[in-house]
Amino acid sequence: MKRPYLVPTTDGAAMGVQTDPILSTGDIVHGYQMSGIPDGLGAFSDRHRRASTFTTMMNHELDRTFPNPPFNPGVDARISKLEVDSDTRHVLSASYPFTGNENFTRFCSATLRVFGNTPYYFTGEETSTSGQRGSSIVMNARTGAWRETRHFGLLQHENVVPVHLSKWVFVTTDDDFRVGQPAYLYAYISPSFHGALNGTRGSLHVFVSSTHAANADVQKGEVVQGNFVPISQAENATPESLKNAATARGAFKFDRLEDAAAVRGKESRLYIADTGKPPPTSPTPRGRIYQFDISHSHPTRATMRLVLNGDPPDNDNIFNPDNLDASERALIIQEDRESAYRTDWNYVLMYPFPNGPLTRVARVDTDPNLPRGQWESSGVIDARQFLGRDWWLVDVQAHSRLEFQPGPTLVPNSAQGEDGQFLALKIPGSQGGRGHDDDDDDDDGDDE
Repeated sequence: MKRPYLVPTTDGAAMGVQTDPILSTGDIVHGYQMSGIPDGLGAFSDRHRRASTFTTMMNHELDRTFPNPPFNPGVDARISKLEVDSDTRHVLSASYPFTGNENFTRFCSATLRVFGNTPYYFTGEETSTSGQRGSSIVMNARTGAWRETRHFGLLQHENVVPVHLSKWVFVTTDDDFRVGQPAYLYAYISPSFHGALNGTRGSLHVFVSSTHAANADVQKGEVVQGNFVPISQAENATPESLKNAATARGAFKFDRLEDAAAVRGKESRLYIADTGKPPPTSPTPRGRIYQFDISHSHPTRATMRLVLNGDPPDNDNIFNPDNLDASERALIIQEDRESAYRTDWNYVLMYPFPNGPLTRVARVDTDPNLPRGQWESSGVIDARQFLGRDWWLVDVQAHSRLEFQPGPTLVPNSAQGEDGQFLALKIPGSQGGRGHDDDDDDDDGDDE
């Protein structure tokens, strides 16, 4: 077993933060070998199989068009399926329901949603220049059957987050890292869950503010009013035509959107990370966190409020927020620092609702021969259902460190690529209670 690639900070250790490695790149479990660059996660439990196990889905952000090293040669995006013992946190069995030979690239963050007793796993391509050019998929995590959800938008996906209000709203964040290009917030809105998945009901939308044009216009604490405005599937024919259509609608210009996460117990509220772009190309290079509220009864209406701002004048202690998840009590934030800020580590931070304070609870333990911020943690999800209160699941991308792993044939040790690790993380005080005064569990939408 490798050392933990994520360790408590001094403040985290004082709180009782713990990290426990579960599986690392190169580890072999009954013929399965873990690949590198782990990213988005999702988990569910099949109690009829084993009372003390749960299943984790794990993305691997691979792309055969990228050079080796660091990328695994000849392999595109993969999804691992791991059966984990809740008590020992050992992996009992593992497989690849998505092998990397399907011609989808760079699956990034992910969301698992159980609907009708079926665990659905949502994820998408972070690039629009290879694979399916910015498409997305949904997978039945139990069976491994999947379908493409191209109608959700051709773009540089970070995540797809299903939200159930009076209609289903599939919020999609645009991780457009290109200099000079804005990022937009999209949503596929449908009265029917299955109608949304197969594209027979509902339509694609983009968020347009009625008061502000761009990210840099918003001050901390300010509330921005807006609406989701429809875009046709004809305009979604290519990533370029979708971007042009959103721009023509006057879509709100974020810098570079990363993850989004719905608050447990208050599904209409999400938190969204705008990670910023490198200085001097962006006026907000250290990034921001928005609280985003969608109207339950009229889900094309929404407001957002800037709650954390890493740049002047606020200078919150945050650098390039990337992955997120939210309990009813706190937001967990994972940094992915731009090169200008990599003299310090990438941290995991906790932001208790409603107003903090922001605390660094854990950090990557980068190899000493590399810049501290070279490694990043990713994929954070709430794991209390499987591991107990205050536990989360995360992974670490150990950039610039190579490890043997399976190539295109899935044969162990048949290729080399970047290292990584899948871990459990305990953050005392991060779950339970009522962090939002107006939390509710209402869900009176159409469960079609």
